[in-house]
Amino acid sequence: MAMPLSREAPEAPGRLPLLGHSLSLLRRDRLGYVTGLRAVGDACWVRFGARRFLVLNAPELVHAVLVEQGRHFDRGRIFDKARPYVGEGLYTAEGAEHHRQRRMVQPAFGSAEVGRYTAVIHDVTREQVAAWPTHGTVNIERAMHDLHSEIIGRTMFRAPQARQVVQAARDELPTLVRGLGVRTLMPDVFARVPVPVNRRYDAACARVRGACDRLVAAHREIHGDLGDFVSMLVRARDARTGVTMSDTEIRDHVMTLLISAIETPATVLAWALYEVARNPELRDGLEREVAEVVGAQGRVIEVDDLPRLRLTDAVVHEALRLHHPLWMLMRRAVRPVTVGGVDIPAGGEVIYSPAAMHRDPAVFPDPLRFDPSRWLDGAATPAMRRAFVPFSLGNRQCLGDRFAWNQMKTTLAAIVGGCRLALPDGFRARTVVSSIVHLERLPMVVQPRKPW
Repeated sequence: MAMPLSREAPEAPGRLPLLGHSLSLLRRDRLGYVTGLRAVGDACWVRFGARRFLVLNAPELVHAVLVEQGRHFDRGRIFDKARPYVGEGLYTAEGAEHHRQRRMVQPAFGSAEVGRYTAVIHDVTREQVAAWPTHGTVNIERAMHDLHSEIIGRTMFRAPQARQVVQAARDELPTLVRGLGVRTLMPDVFARVPVPVNRRYDAACARVRGACDRLVAAHREIHGDLGDFVSMLVRARDARTGVTMSDTEIRDHVMTLLISAIETPATVLAWALYEVARNPELRDGLEREVAEVVGAQGRVIEVDDLPRLRLTDAVVHEALRLHHPLWMLMRRAVRPVTVGGVDIPAGGEVIYSPAAMHRDPAVFPDPLRFDPSRWLDGAATPAMRRAFVPFSLGNRQCLGDRFAWNQMKTTLAAIVGGCRLALPDGFRARTVVSSIVHLERLPMVVQPRKPW
């Protein structure tokens, strides 16, 4: 349990005039910087320009903000910066509006709906892997983005116009992720400076937004109810007020889905495949498990198979722990509140890092070692589970977390069951940190194991 804090938490070292700690966070090793703040205390203050932010380094304090006092906080600055991309959907909505939207969108991610997608995810993965060059090299980081874009296109969208939406998201996500990271850390005026990073970010937002607008319009004017995600949003009605969604609201939810259901699973799966390729014993264990569950001929994976893929599940857990894409998230106090003895004024900003929490040596021994056994046979301690926040907690917990778990486990099992991936001799992974932590590139050699 974290020790109670004084009324005034310490300030992190290294603040510069005018810039505050922004320069430290704009450097390459942003994850290393926020992880190092643990040494300052359970909480400490940093400054981005003139703005002051409280960084929470203890799982108990993060739990207090997300769950115990969650009603006293809204999204915060990083989500303000995301609005030009995702609009006013679930990702950025606040207060009563967030609760209203959550009620209307939640049916799309129920157990029955998610279960139906499992076989589709398996089929899409099998098709994509079959197209990889035998004994050739594939950039797995890019291939995972292509794969998960296709999965979202096949599970969530059925209109022909959806191809344009998925292609736009696939092409523009890297630009959007980089631009959002820079804008979060820089003063507000920076967004109006016509530098290349801003021009590219604005153009990427406009392209994806335009594709989503055309998709929604096609559903209204041409397609009607196709039984997909957009159709569900078109017919959704607030049970309390009877109000339906506007085209803009639907567009914003589609954009939220695109960024959350492509970027995170693709990044985590790339890291998982990298770690499996580095560990022959783990790779062999996964191959045996998949063969036992789906048979030597590799039948289609069904939702009922997933609980039996225990090692596969543990690998996904460990990839989300060690390689969580989110190095920084924020919350903003909507009223004066005290957390761990620190007084936070109304409007005060709080930062926490899922990636840094998952690397806390006090919770996860030898935290930089990839070890799926942490999650097998009841090995996970209460402290580990409390510090493990892959999809947030409380009233802001990701609505699509069940879908994401299903998506990543099914994808990993289908890839392992169909081919063996090897790292080129001498390859060393390079991490890039923008608004997320991801691999710069991941070339892997495709070695077929058995015919599909």
